[in-house]
Amino acid sequence: MITADIAIVGNGVLALSTAFELTRRDDSLSVAVIGPKDLEGGATPASGAMLNCFAEVTKYTLASDASRAKFDMCRDSLPLWPEWLDRVCEVSGHDRPHTVSGTVVIENAVSGVLDSENFDAMLDAAAKYGETHELVGPRGIGGLDPTPTARPLRALFLPAEGAVDSGAVYEALRAALVVRGVRFVDQPVGALVREDDRVTGAMLADGSRVAAGTVMVAAGAFTTPLLDTVLGPHDVQPVFSGTGIAAVTHRSGAEQFGHVVRTVNRAGSCGLHAVPFSGGRDYIGATNVVFATPRTRPSAGLSHFLLQCAIDQLNNDFAFAQIDEWRVGNRPVTLDTFPLLGPGPMDGLHIATGTYRDGFHNSPLIARIMADGILGGAQPYEHPFRPDRRPISVFTAAESAGETAYQGACTGFEASLVLPRLWRHEAVPALFASGAVRMYEDLDSSHGLSPDIVPFLVAGAFSEDGPDRDAYLRVKSLLADRGASSGLETVR
Repeated sequence: MITADIAIVGNGVLALSTAFELTRRDDSLSVAVIGPKDLEGGATPASGAMLNCFAEVTKYTLASDASRAKFDMCRDSLPLWPEWLDRVCEVSGHDRPHTVSGTVVIENAVSGVLDSENFDAMLDAAAKYGETHELVGPRGIGGLDPTPTARPLRALFLPAEGAVDSGAVYEALRAALVVRGVRFVDQPVGALVREDDRVTGAMLADGSRVAAGTVMVAAGAFTTPLLDTVLGPHDVQPVFSGTGIAAVTHRSGAEQFGHVVRTVNRAGSCGLHAVPFSGGRDYIGATNVVFATPRTRPSAGLSHFLLQCAIDQLNNDFAFAQIDEWRVGNRPVTLDTFPLLGPGPMDGLHIATGTYRDGFHNSPLIARIMADGILGGAQPYEHPFRPDRRPISVFTAAESAGETAYQGACTGFEASLVLPRLWRHEAVPALFASGAVRMYEDLDSSHGLSPDIVPFLVAGAFSEDGPDRDAYLRVKSLLADRGASSGLETVR
């Protein structure tokens, strides 16, 4: 049996960052980080690691207290990165990871009007918070050469944002933890261990055990089955898998981007983006489809859609680029799409997951939040995302169904939906509305869910069996038992 003061279940960026912060504060701690070294299906190795905050803004970002709190975390995390990288590299002895300075956000007419709404919201937010930004001429963006019908209408340059090499950061963190004596346990966890009303360790796949005074679960999209071994199904809302794929390509002589180049966030909480890597490579991402359980292999349909978007909207020469690798990762998406951070509903248990698109960006701050909760902090970071809260609702059911239909129409237009010439485009959302409306009738709930989640739940609502059906029934039971909270005032 392995013993430790703190066992961290999961070995992605949040797990390693928290271990780094814990051992920085107290070098006498014994810490074990548990999880397969290959990180198959994890979000960290698949990420392009954009350090974006204002580039992520949508028309809903500032519309509720909960969304503003999440946005504030992104704002507070961005300036932490230079010192964070210096600390990690000083301990590990690694060179500073490759970084990309500046992000260019484009608006084109390929998708629906949602793009324009989100671009306007991004401009408003940058002005409101005094963020340095500049509207630039789209034709002057280096490396951008889309098809004429996908040329940008507007472009915004955000000099304070950018990207960092996620793989290099991860390897530097791992090396730093080895220097600090952290033990890595290269095995899957089969279950958490509960003794009376306290979590006391983790049971490994081979039947051996890690015993610890404190257990932190940072297992991303793999979290819920682990929590189910010690908690009831309604104690913590479920975490689903926002599966995304990306391609790392090598250009064939075309001019490389000088900055991160991306669209605004679109339907499904994802925007097309390209991150220039060293050596003439580009990271092209990304997609987001929510499933009940993680996926580990790229699908043909999403791969085709991603490459078509990159070729048409970013650079025609991507058609001739060599694909060095496909990356598949699963973002941890909670039922309400907000994170789960802090002490769990049982002694000895702490949870860090549900970060959706912000986990890597927010990792230095989340490491502080979790270390504060485990060790105590003089001035703990205030946030409303305790793991045992009721799901937060920032939509009514009617608003959620309407926005889901609207975003479905926008996705259809981006995927080359062609209407009969006698139809008006305003009628298209009605084609996507019926499933969401029928689902809410079945849920019998007035609390709306994020449009990112609804299509997945609609599939589960009307399937006969399988993981999606099981997930839907769990959500239905949870909402009937605990409901959803709108206690964080909604401003709409």
